[in-house]
Amino acid sequence: MISEEIQEMINSIVNRTVQFVRLAGNSLIIYCDCEPGDLKQGYSIWLEPTWHFRCSVEVITGSRAAQTEDEKELENIIGYFKQLYSKPIKRITIEPITNDLQIEMDDGIIIRTFVSDPSDEESWHIRDLNKGIIIIGNPRTVHTIKEDS
Repeated sequence: MISEEIQEMINSIVNRTVQFVRLAGNSLIIYCDCEPGDLKQGYSIWLEPTWHFRCSVEVITGSRAAQTEDEKELENIIGYFKQLYSKPIKRITIEPITNDLQIEMDDGIIIRTFVSDPSDEESWHIRDLNKGIIIIGNPRTVHTIKEDS
């Protein structure tokens, strides 16, 4: 069961605009109302592997594809995410049993984590840079922590 505090924070991201997306290895980071380096405003959503990115007709890419060391292939993968820029997040849900995170946008775009190891310590996290709070999700729990000042 998700706490009221966590649900309120999740709801506060809805309709926020994606400003930047990047890969850190094969982790995916989505920045809403901020860019990398902003520490006082906006939200960052960090998805650990395993995740996938799809539209209404196909899976576009995923964390395994992002493991590539081929520079051209990596550029292509990064290019797929440019379509997210300036789009609002329409809905964020947390799967009740797995705690997988699903992010929905216009045009049938969905980015979703999925459990590959039930003992993972972190599947995803969301940073509220305004409040200094982080929501952390893994297959066993979803909880918040306060960032160090």
